[in-house]
Amino acid sequence: MRQLKIDLSELDMAFDSYGEMISNYLDLETGEVISVSDEERRTLESIYESYYDEQSETVDWESAFEKEHVPDWQREQLQNADRVEAGFGDRFISIPSEGSHEGYRDMEAFIAAVRNRRLQERLERAISGRGAFRYSKDVLLDYPAERERWFQFKRERLRQRILDWLEAHEITPLE
Repeated sequence: MRQLKIDLSELDMAFDSYGEMISNYLDLETGEVISVSDEERRTLESIYESYYDEQSETVDWESAFEKEHVPDWQREQLQNADRVEAGFGDRFISIPSEGSHEGYRDMEAFIAAVRNRRLQERLERAISGRGAFRYSKDVLLDYPAERERWFQFKRERLRQRILDWLEAHEITPLE
């Protein structure tokens, strides 16, 4: 197993992101989490088309940034996206985004563990349609202790999925 210093809170955020417009990657050398948006990927492709030198296999970043009017805040992000593109599969691996299905399963498991029958019934009704996440949170507002228990329950399940994912990639996290 490879030992890697990883900020698990960054992995928490990457796993818990539901957006389809951002992809997250783990740097297998540094343990850093790198996020690449679809917009950055499109800009990067445009830069490759115009500024990639096949002889040296490099990009003339300064020319690209000036001619394409890339703002300062986006320059480092584009170079990170380029690093991911160049090292995908060797140095970088894709971090799965869980999506709402895992969150829904967490809610079902939590509801099954609720001892208060009235609360359990209210939560079951809350998740039986559209807006399940919002409605369940609304129900839990009336039960502050159970609400806190829910957040702890959710954090623990997410953390376990992250640790399982790291183990599947033969990585032992060092915090």
